[in-house]
Amino acid sequence: MKTPAFIAPYVERPSPVRLIQGMVVGVVATMVVGFGFAGWDTSGTVDEKVETAAMAAKVSALAPICADRFGEAARADNALVVALGEISSWQRDSHLEEGGWVTFVGGAEPDNDVAEACVKLIEKDFETL
Repeated sequence: MKTPAFIAPYVERPSPVRLIQGMVVGVVATMVVGFGFAGWDTSGTVDEKVETAAMAAKVSALAPICADRFGEAARADNALVVALGEISSWQRDSHLEEGGWVTFVGGAEPDNDVAEACVKLIEKDFETL
């Protein structure tokens, strides 16, 4: 097999080292530009981003449901708002978890992130807390 004319000077003479060096530099430069500036990610980074996005989606979907359920119950029984107002602000998410407000059908156990977001929504609805 005959070597193409544009590669022949690098392969047939004592310059194959320069060709290999150029290829290595090209690969390294491509990786630096790709991972540094073009937005390429490793599988570990992608897994972290997917986990973060899934948690954010879960919280944004379930927290309004929790706040709505609590709001409807509080409109029927104002003692719920009074009881929640008497609890320290940093313990309110635990109170909602224990009260079953962040337990949903099909869910194994309450999620603390959902409870924290639910408390924030409830505090917006009932400014007396």
